[in-house]
Amino acid sequence: MNEAIGETNRRRAKQVAYNKENNITPQSIIKGVDMELAHIVEADYVTIPLDTVGLDAAVSNVKSEAQLAELLQQLESQMREAAKKFEFEKAAQLRDRIRSLKQQDLAGLFGKSEESPVSDTVK
Repeated sequence: MNEAIGETNRRRAKQVAYNKENNITPQSIIKGVDMELAHIVEADYVTIPLDTVGLDAAVSNVKSEAQLAELLQQLESQMREAAKKFEFEKAAQLRDRIRSLKQQDLAGLFGKSEESPVSDTVK
């Protein structure tokens, strides 16, 4: 290993000396990307469609927090099943959908008339 490192250093020193002697400034190669290769790589990826119509219908049918919790639980179990079947794209889409449902302001969905028990204890 030391011999290989020594040889590399010797060649580098020789190249630096040559560049200095001939006033050469090393520059990186600037080349365009071969788009044929990019198309081949793109072909390896497949988008797995998620049943967004079914999910949107399920979300629109949610009338209470209990129903929302049940829907989230179902989606999480579907996500885990997809991961077990090595369908990682589908699992990631479900994960993102679950995350967006959790982050939405759902207070408007259930109406302002319902007050949480926490707010009663604080008053």
